[in-house]
Amino acid sequence: MLNQEQINYYRQQGFLILKQFIASEEVEMLRKEVNRMITHAPVRRGANCDVYDEPVEHPGDFAFADLEPKGKQVLNRISAPLARSEVMRRAFGNPKLLSAVESLYGPDFTPSAEAIVMKLPGDGAPFAWHQDGNFKTGVQPERGVNFGIYLYASNQKNGCLYVIPKSHTWGQVDIQRMIDEHGERLPQANPVCAKPGDVIVHSRNLIHGSFANASPNLRVTVYFGYHSGKTVEGVFEQEHIKTRMRAIPHAVRLRAESGLFPNEEPYLYAPFQSTLDLTPAEQKDLLRTPPLHL
Repeated sequence: MLNQEQINYYRQQGFLILKQFIASEEVEMLRKEVNRMITHAPVRRGANCDVYDEPVEHPGDFAFADLEPKGKQVLNRISAPLARSEVMRRAFGNPKLLSAVESLYGPDFTPSAEAIVMKLPGDGAPFAWHQDGNFKTGVQPERGVNFGIYLYASNQKNGCLYVIPKSHTWGQVDIQRMIDEHGERLPQANPVCAKPGDVIVHSRNLIHGSFANASPNLRVTVYFGYHSGKTVEGVFEQEHIKTRMRAIPHAVRLRAESGLFPNEEPYLYAPFQSTLDLTPAEQKDLLRTPPLHL
């Protein structure tokens, strides 16, 4: 659980750093899994095979940025990581992580979306200044939170996160107007560096972005996003919400059954009194349920 000082800081600033939050052993598991995904990614946008000419399941999960020289594509995002990886599902069931979410949103929180964001060494693409989502429900003070698990050190040399503190209170912002006035280096933005195992929590309303990675060091963040129950109520069909929520007890069960965390007390997710026993087909449908994008 987060303490009151941490909760207050997040509410006031729009972001929070949880230092050494994920154990080094789990960070290493996630590193190996992400490296496997990168190695077996499609060779380019629209391709169906990896560099070994092996077919890639759901190649549309992999997103690429266009860099100079013209035509060069660089992998920068992998969507639907829960559907692609049991390692990711186990991380999704981490009791420390889920308890922290509950501290912010209460026991009836729901997943929004998950993704892996990377900046490859030497030519890692930047991420433009933005607020997350599509403002589907218009301007409101609470549109969700992202928990970013850092697998490698992140600093100004390899394109760390920059945020504008307190901008989560500004509503929907005309960011292009800010860039036109001040240039890409927005004067109010602060770098947020991280070490392996740190988690950066940030409001989806917060203005944030990052610059290119020209260093020889890989940068990878695993993002798990969440909404409060009240935020999605009446916006999405109730069955869609419930299906997304079912991913949590499913992940908790997989984590407990793995035997990799013997001294850990599994998280108790209040909306579900028991864990889920799913067939492979049911699991696939559950984990491919569309995100709750706002």
